[in-house]
Amino acid sequence: MGAARFMHCLNTMGWLVLMSLLTMIGAAGVVANVNQLRWQGHVAQEMRALIAVKASHTPRPAIAELPSPVARYRKLALGDGPPVRTLKLRHVGTFCMSSSSKPLPIQGTQLFTSDPPGFVWSARIQMFPGVWVDARDMAAKGEGSMRVLLDSTVTIADAHGPELDQGSALRLLAEMVWYPTALFDARYVTWSAIDARHATATLRFGERQVSGTFEFGTDGLPVGMNAERFMDKQGLRPWGGTYGDWREVSGMLVPFEATVTWQLESGPFTYAHW
Repeated sequence: MGAARFMHCLNTMGWLVLMSLLTMIGAAGVVANVNQLRWQGHVAQEMRALIAVKASHTPRPAIAELPSPVARYRKLALGDGPPVRTLKLRHVGTFCMSSSSKPLPIQGTQLFTSDPPGFVWSARIQMFPGVWVDARDMAAKGEGSMRVLLDSTVTIADAHGPELDQGSALRLLAEMVWYPTALFDARYVTWSAIDARHATATLRFGERQVSGTFEFGTDGLPVGMNAERFMDKQGLRPWGGTYGDWREVSGMLVPFEATVTWQLESGPFTYAHW
């Protein structure tokens, strides 16, 4: 009888431990779901705030003379459509957390504005089944910021500062190919000639200016953009992206595929493929 009672107690304890674990897991899931809703609410609020930023009082000027590859791109990409004021897109793809990590699935949403130029990007990266990293990158009012959370709960990064301002502005410039009328608004973007296949674009972002070199293919569309961008504590590093799979949307040609790459001392590190 003693042994039977002992085994019964073990079984009872086992069920209690199991139920406790299930309760803890369930509670953690509820917390994560609540925090995910809060995170989505914060991002939505930031998107609304971006749209609410006051536009410039300066009228949009007439198109100035452009370098020959840029003029050809404008004619191909824009047609006679009106300027795009806002754009919201969704993407899937892969993202590498470091140069030694494998590509992870990512899905994101991004809102762009053109006057003044800015964006809010929100994405989820699947680390493991059921484990996600939530990221939000933003460029607004001349400043950049980045927040990264584990399962919308644990803060991994919350970054601000001049170096991030520069990086966010360069990302904004590179991604204007998704709403190309912004690339030809001289209040914010000016072009300088290099040669028949290259031109430099300079974006005025608040009190800062950043520049990147666009390369154009034989079809007249951008192949990629390259610049010097701050990379954490490594200082300025060559950085850029490529564009592909161009399609017509609302009378404009825009890319449906892109990669983003750092040029490290160890070689190229392509960390994003949308």
